[in-house]
Amino acid sequence: MNRPLYTQVDEEDSEAQISSRNNIFNKSFVTDLWMRVITKAIEDVALYSLMRQKGKILKEEEIENEESAISFLFNEDHRIPLSDYLVDVYCHKCKETWTTLISKITGQDSICQNCNETIHKKYIEYTITENQEMKEISLAELISLWGIENIKAFRIGAKQRIENIIKEKLNKLEKEN
Repeated sequence: MNRPLYTQVDEEDSEAQISSRNNIFNKSFVTDLWMRVITKAIEDVALYSLMRQKGKILKEEEIENEESAISFLFNEDHRIPLSDYLVDVYCHKCKETWTTLISKITGQDSICQNCNETIHKKYIEYTITENQEMKEISLAELISLWGIENIKAFRIGAKQRIENIIKEKLNKLEKEN
């Protein structure tokens, strides 16, 4: 199973931001990358739960993978490493620039700090400055960057998806036998 490392996201995120500094598609790429990790974590929990139900003894590495995925999805205290860059944001309305963290503008509309006008996310132009800070955020904070405010609903949905994957795989195995 090709399982992305959660820390790998930060490296790919950094590369994407540096390689296309003013590219709006870059922000979609970062969200897609984290969505792949979330999906993989859900699949990991489902796979290892299914293996247990079938009576298979998990190897130490598999147990660590499962614990990591469960912690990532469901543990309120779990922190996710994330690069945050200072960016100069350009307002196309008042033609002024201000500096903020990229996490504050990624995937959402922004308010110009000079003219207080709303800038739609597809019109946000920014340039990454040389400064970078590493921080750790929760999954709730990460998905709120995408405009998803209800982490409880997200976790219920993740749990339901895990249960559905297990049912689908069990049904498939029963049909094969």
